[in-house]
Amino acid sequence: MYTIRAYESATDNIGKTVFNLKTNKTISAGKLTLKDSDVDDFQITVNQTNFLFGNVRPLVTHIDIKQDGELIFRGRALKPKREMTTAGQHTQTFSFESILAYLIDSTQRFKEVHDTTPADFFRMLIDVHNSQVPDFKKFRVGVIDVTNSTDNVYRFVDYTTTYAAIKDKLINRLGGYLRLRVEPDGNYIDYINNLGTEHTNDNPFKIGKNLKSASLEIDPTSIITRLIPLGANIEQDVTNSSNNTTAVSTPRVDIATVNNGLDYIDIPELQTEFGIINGAQTWDDVHDPAILLTRANDWIKSQTAATETWTIGALEYGLSKFSTFKVGDSYQFINSLVADKQMIQVIQKDIDILKPFSSTFTIGQKKKSLASYQIDYRASAKKYDQLKALTNQQSNAIEKVASDFNQWQTSIQAEIDNLKSLISDGYLDGKIIDVSEFQGDIDWQAAKNDGVVLAIIRIQYGGSREDLKYKQNIAGVQAAGIRYAVYGYGLYANQAEAKEEAESLFNRANTAAGSGVKPIFYAIDLEESTMTDVKANTLAWNQRLTELGVDSEHQVAYIANQLYDQFNVDVSKFGSIWIPSYGNEPTHSYDLWQYTSKGQVAGITANTVDMNQSPSQRFKDNYLRR
Repeated sequence: MYTIRAYESATDNIGKTVFNLKTNKTISAGKLTLKDSDVDDFQITVNQTNFLFGNVRPLVTHIDIKQDGELIFRGRALKPKREMTTAGQHTQTFSFESILAYLIDSTQRFKEVHDTTPADFFRMLIDVHNSQVPDFKKFRVGVIDVTNSTDNVYRFVDYTTTYAAIKDKLINRLGGYLRLRVEPDGNYIDYINNLGTEHTNDNPFKIGKNLKSASLEIDPTSIITRLIPLGANIEQDVTNSSNNTTAVSTPRVDIATVNNGLDYIDIPELQTEFGIINGAQTWDDVHDPAILLTRANDWIKSQTAATETWTIGALEYGLSKFSTFKVGDSYQFINSLVADKQMIQVIQKDIDILKPFSSTFTIGQKKKSLASYQIDYRASAKKYDQLKALTNQQSNAIEKVASDFNQWQTSIQAEIDNLKSLISDGYLDGKIIDVSEFQGDIDWQAAKNDGVVLAIIRIQYGGSREDLKYKQNIAGVQAAGIRYAVYGYGLYANQAEAKEEAESLFNRANTAAGSGVKPIFYAIDLEESTMTDVKANTLAWNQRLTELGVDSEHQVAYIANQLYDQFNVDVSKFGSIWIPSYGNEPTHSYDLWQYTSKGQVAGITANTVDMNQSPSQRFKDNYLRR
């Protein structure tokens, strides 16, 4: 399962969760692309309820994406896109790039580098980068195991970004991969030969288990069957007699003088398979025809007949049934209808954040020799008949495989339906009641079966008189699994009494709750018309609850509609405002409306019951999340 947390800047250590299906923090869309040889990127679309909407600053806002608690992406914001859909919904889409792109924010200076190991050259490039950027963009050099036969490089560095210099001067010439590691003491960058692990015996891409789709494209179109080798340029002045100007032509060294007058080399075995296909290869540093001929013959030996390009769709579920496929790792591919069993390396992974069970993978290109190409091509011509015969012989086995696969699909669909339910219906939806001793003995299981999702239980009348049924009611909702809150009827005449009522409400409720589920909020009932200086005294009530560990988000004020202006309570100190008004909607802003005192609910037979409706988005977010 994926979670996303946003940060106002790279140095913000607090952040805010913007996506977590478990707490119904949702987004409209999200696609994460992880790559083995480039900068990872992420695109996210949110609506107005998401924290990111209107709060993203390009290159400043950062996000972390975790999979089952493991950090898999840290990136910074790029360009935003604002949109209104045909349904009238306003959305914003943001692109993020991995913090590896910090290497784009620095520029190297011209330098001639020689008598230097690849490792020291890499460190030099990172040192130049670190000298130009703030601390949070700096990298610590970690593991380096890439080298060459001489363990020495000779390079000219010009005015390019650090990232471009590393790609051009090291990776493109020596191979290897950059690996970013976010550690407690900073960001590390490794330059390594092998990025991943070979999984020879575990977690294959296998038909009937996790393989949803697979495509293999074999491309022989880049093949050369008649090679024209070209060496360095030969500068030659040619005088144009018609206008007495001098043009400079630059033919290249060829092999005609050492190859019986021919400037090309035929490759008979490839011509037999594909015909004559001319193509040139250039070696700019070769000035001698004999050396050029040797280089050309070496190239012919290494030339491949075709290139394979793979794309795979597979299921993965890191929490239980499936393992997670990682970029850089190699896995067995098992589906003889597409290709023979073989190891393939994942070089890119495309993740739909809203579908954590399914991803698309790009596989590293494979080069095939002529012999392999011919064997595969001819084998494929026979495979149809072989598979047809095998299908007829093993129809029962195939039916079982189909049945097993259908069972997997059913299981997966159940997971999909569950996730959709979390995304589209993340709040408790049902009856909200408030009760006291006047409702008598309540059958809470019957109330739950009748749709009660939140019960607000009176604890006390003033500070000295306990409600006669509150202990029984708290035990009942806990046993039935009903979410509950508590309230006290306010009678305080001064700040000291207000604090005493707050403390007794908290202590009584928590003592009754014991080791079970605690109240979701604590409310003060303000409807006693004889109360004076209500604003100041209620602030004291707020303060005492806060001292006891109840933040303002979990404090609620029940204010009589007709006394709202008279009491002038500071509503900013409460997480929600609850107002009673029977027959007509309250005339003041509210988060919950008590619309009747004569409600009927199964399990409550001694009296009618107060019922509430129209919870605001704030009320739902604070107290009704599933």
